[in-house]
Amino acid sequence: MFTYTATVYFGSHGFSQKSGNNLDGLFIWMLNQGDQHFGAFSGQIINNLDKVIEKKFKKNAIH
Repeated sequence: MFTYTATVYFGSHGFSQKSGNNLDGLFIWMLNQGDQHFGAFSGQIINNLDKVIEKKFKKNAIH
């Protein structure tokens, strides 16, 4: 079982998900997912053991 699960959202809908043991690696993956698409994206990484949110980000589209 992986320690962390990262989820990227487009609006309120889950867009992509990845699990792993490297917190910083998952955070970089989330940021890259948001950079590849246009629009408002957000993401969070939860600790699978205690369900605490470890990191999160939010990206808004610039008009």
